Amino acid sequence: MHPQLDNRLRSKLRLRHFELLDALGDTLNIRKAAPRLHLSQSSATKLLQEIEALYKTLLFERLPRGLRLTSAGEAVVSAARMLLHHVGDSVAEAHSIAAGSSGRVRVGVLSVAIPSLLADVLQRVRAEMPDLVISVTEGANETLHSALARNELDLVVGRLTGGAHVAPLEAEALYEESVSLVVRKNHPLLRVRKLTLKDLAGVDWLLPPELSPLRQQLDLLMLEQGLPRLQAKLETTSLLLAEVVLNQSGMVGAMPASVARHYKSKGNLETLKLRLPLNMPPVGVIFNAKVLRSPVVNTFIDLLKQTAAERAASG
Repeated sequence: MHPQLDNRLRSKLRLRHFELLDALGDTLNIRKAAPRLHLSQSSATKLLQEIEALYKTLLFERLPRGLRLTSAGEAVVSAARMLLHHVGDSVAEAHSIAAGSSGRVRVGVLSVAIPSLLADVLQRVRAEMPDLVISVTEGANETLHSALARNELDLVVGRLTGGAHVAPLEAEALYEESVSLVVRKNHPLLRVRKLTLKDLAGVDWLLPPELSPLRQQLDLLMLEQGLPRLQAKLETTSLLLAEVVLNQSGMVGAMPASVARHYKSKGNLETLKLRLPLNMPPVGVIFNAKVLRSPVVNTFIDLLKQTAAERAASG
């Protein structure tokens, strides 16, 4: 039991209290929050008074036209929402297990890791843990890190940039990779012998956004080579859009080597014969150090590490 959760709180705090905190956090108005819980305004007011008495501090300032969260109130509302989310997750997982599943793993993933790693992991999981339900959320690193810190995800597979090491998050590298330049099949640049960066200075580029790690490294490389900064005709983080546009145009795209190999193996794109002295931040698995992981989550992570190690060994 948490040291601050004494018998008085354990016996009197109810989910109804947390539901009201959630509604008040959204509306900042008793009159608007009460109908969400099918309560009268007076009943909601009484419930809020109970909550503040239990917490022994003011959570909302009363204003002429509503409420304003105090600093303590912001912390309590955030915790209430996390608890409600956990309860909802537990119900969903119980239903899943009752229906025959061996459990559920919630995975956040950066798009670059889907074709290069996650697809192989999922195939292995289907073979070794056929009853496991996997929920996959694709997104940007910052969004996934925030969801992981709120315990809305069990793990994240993404780039190990600065945010991956900010408490309560912990990270473990899986693999590193270089950068490849890709074009459509039969692109004129494929016929250029001894291709150099200077040959690419005037081409149309498809690149990730300016603040992405890959774009920043490319800009620095061009500066070091005394070449003009790359001007993108299209900026995107969507690998699907990049594949379509590159196939339909004469653009040159820059992407992680593992993704370029995936598209080349499908016969959709070709890799230019130009080795760039660049390395992306490593791809790794990121955990919430404050959360006790379930056995199925640990098994999934083990399969993830095994798959990454085998891919690295095979080149």
